[in-house]
Amino acid sequence: MSVLAHIGYGVEKKLITAIVVSGRGMKLTKLVEHEPGVLSVSHHHARGTGRRKPGSLLWSERDVVMVLVEEPRSDEIFAQLFAAGKIGEPHQGVIFMETVCRGHPMMPFV
Repeated sequence: MSVLAHIGYGVEKKLITAIVVSGRGMKLTKLVEHEPGVLSVSHHHARGTGRRKPGSLLWSERDVVMVLVEEPRSDEIFAQLFAAGKIGEPHQGVIFMETVCRGHPMMPFV
């Protein structure tokens, strides 16, 4: 095994996923990327139509932020994302956290 294969090995991990209003995802990514306990951060853009209006030509766009974090710091990182993303306000997004059984941080391309 390489040295990089051991990063995050033997550590309880949680995956925090936030789906927020388009344009807010990069701000959340920058907020937590250098926090202690954060193993990996991923951000991507998504779009689609809602189920309430099938056949509608209106697209809804969102940013999706996924954060792999060590379990002891997971609640704190979750609270930071919740507050900074204004997720408590109506129609601003959703956030959830789940246990990760296996996984490792994404390695940057060099």
